[in-house]
Amino acid sequence: MFAARTVLLLTLLLAFSLHHTAGHTSPRECCDRYARKTVRVTSFYKTPQGCSLPAVVLVTATGDTVCANPNKTWVKTAIENLQRKK
Repeated sequence: MFAARTVLLLTLLLAFSLHHTAGHTSPRECCDRYARKTVRVTSFYKTPQGCSLPAVVLVTATGDTVCANPNKTWVKTAIENLQRKK
């Protein structure tokens, strides 16, 4: 009985670990929602076309990443300003 419990526990831990690793999507992959507030941006990149939610990932001065709606005026303005600086 002890061995069966141990095997079951290890199986569940492994399954959770694999699910957590595979299910975690960082902004470098796809976004699941957009930011609601404007942020100060130092760089940006677009999410891949295969993502269900088209987004622009904005990178802040502290290195934080924020998903933003590419159709919002403030996002377009931020991107234009960054492109002008290059």
